[in-house]
Amino acid sequence: MTSAPDDNPATGLTPVDRLSLWLGRMLAWVFLAAVALTAWEVLMRYVFNSPTIWVHDLVIALTALAFIFGGSYALQRREHIRITSLYDRMPARWRHACDLLNALAIIVFMAAFGWAAWHQALTAIELGETSGRAWDVPIPVVVKTALAAGVSLMILQAIVNLLRAWRRGRP
Repeated sequence: MTSAPDDNPATGLTPVDRLSLWLGRMLAWVFLAAVALTAWEVLMRYVFNSPTIWVHDLVIALTALAFIFGGSYALQRREHIRITSLYDRMPARWRHACDLLNALAIIVFMAAFGWAAWHQALTAIELGETSGRAWDVPIPVVVKTALAAGVSLMILQAIVNLLRAWRRGRP
C-alpha cells in the first residue's frame, strides 16, 4: 500500500500539501458542530415544540463545505478510493503508471468540473442568490464559491501528486 506523506514539513510538503492538510483537519471539526446543531434542533423541535428555521440549512452548508475540501485532504494523504486488493498486488512499475494515470484523470475531470463550478459561482454572486426559504441567507453563494475553490485546490493537489509520482520515476 502506498503510504501517505507524513505531516512533518521537513519531508518536503509543498504549500498545497500543507493547505490541504490544514483545511482537512480544521473542517473535520465542522462535522462535530453539525451533530451538535442537529441535536439542538431535535431538542427544540420535540422537547420544547419550538423548531428553528435555520439549523437545517446551516448544517447542510457546513457539511457541504467539509466534504468539498475533504477531497484535497484525501488526495494529499493518498486515502482516496482505489481498489487496493488489485493495486497492492501490481508490480511497482504498474503502480507507478496507475499513480500517474490517476493524477492525470483527476486533473482533467476536475478541470471540466471546475469550469462549470466557477460559472455557477459567478452567476450566484452576480444574482446574490439566497436559499429562498424563511431564513433566506446567501448559502448558495457561499457553497457554490467554496465548491469552485475546493475543485481548484483538488486540481493543485493532483498536480503536486502527479509531479511527485513523476519524480519518483519508474522503479
